[in-house]
Amino acid sequence: MSSNKRILVAPLDWGLGHISRCIPLIEKLLENNHTVITCGNNESKQLFKEHFPKLQHILISGYNAKYSKRNNQGLSMIVQTPKFIYKILNEKKIAQELANKLNLDIIISDNRFGFRSTKTTNIFLSHQIHIQGPWLLKPILYKINSRYINQFDNCWIPDFNETDSLSGELSKNPGLKNYSFIGPLSRFKKPTETKTQKYKYLAILSGPEPQRTIFEKIILKEFSKLTNPCAIIGGNPGGKEFAKENINYYPHLKTGDFIEIVSHSKFIICRSGYSNIMDLSVLNKRAILVPTPGQTEQEYLAKYHSKKSSINWVKQKEFNLKGLNEFGKLTVPKMKPLLKKEFDKIGL
Repeated sequence: MSSNKRILVAPLDWGLGHISRCIPLIEKLLENNHTVITCGNNESKQLFKEHFPKLQHILISGYNAKYSKRNNQGLSMIVQTPKFIYKILNEKKIAQELANKLNLDIIISDNRFGFRSTKTTNIFLSHQIHIQGPWLLKPILYKINSRYINQFDNCWIPDFNETDSLSGELSKNPGLKNYSFIGPLSRFKKPTETKTQKYKYLAILSGPEPQRTIFEKIILKEFSKLTNPCAIIGGNPGGKEFAKENINYYPHLKTGDFIEIVSHSKFIICRSGYSNIMDLSVLNKRAILVPTPGQTEQEYLAKYHSKKSSINWVKQKEFNLKGLNEFGKLTVPKMKPLLKKEFDKIGL
């Protein structure tokens, strides 16, 4: 049995997916009798406390990324670059302070480029190690991304190996010094059994504003045209639950309640973010993907899996439920869990 380690887990505040995929990782660390501390914004605190009420959580600010209302997320990210650089520099100071104060052994940073310390073993958790940006910017983004990640001791990729990859080209980066595939990370443990159908459609919303709200309005408009019962999980922990005619709206659900809704739903509508891809690889539900407009990673994953699987995708501006029969399932390779192997490498 490995000796007890003090481990800080710090997810990015770029949608709830970065937080939720840390949950199975934390569960494994606790099973191995390590001391885990989490940090992040209020949303991460709420989600972590639902699963781990006894864990200490440190509130820190996030990158606070904002998407454009239009199809130009690349330009929006460029405009916000000075803010991101400041956050990266600042979080390095925060990580160093917390490492000293909490006597940490390991920091696991989920896509926080500066969150590392000279006092700890530093692990960068990410599937996006080869950013699929605009072609003119792609070589620059590749070099910047690799330089930041290589400052960590290890890079853990939550995916199968390159042959059976869920993330495709996103996880291929020969410029990285020390990376390992640890297998997909999902808070869901097994496929949902199809119970009595309560909802024909379940929309699972996620991601930064304003695109989350824009998509929510489209979904509400489309659902209101139907007579079939529908449900929405808003990805908005601060929102209010409501029922309107044939629509039940849940701003946020705990994992058990989430699974219950999924099991009573025939079709899933969701973004093609990687955390959703990992969840769908477990849930085994028929779904359709709607990438965030201009979000190159999501557009890539939607196209990649439409070729690899029977699952399909549609552009947000073209989303219309009338006559839509393109729901399919994700094709998932049968692979053994890889996480234990990486735990053993660093004594976890």
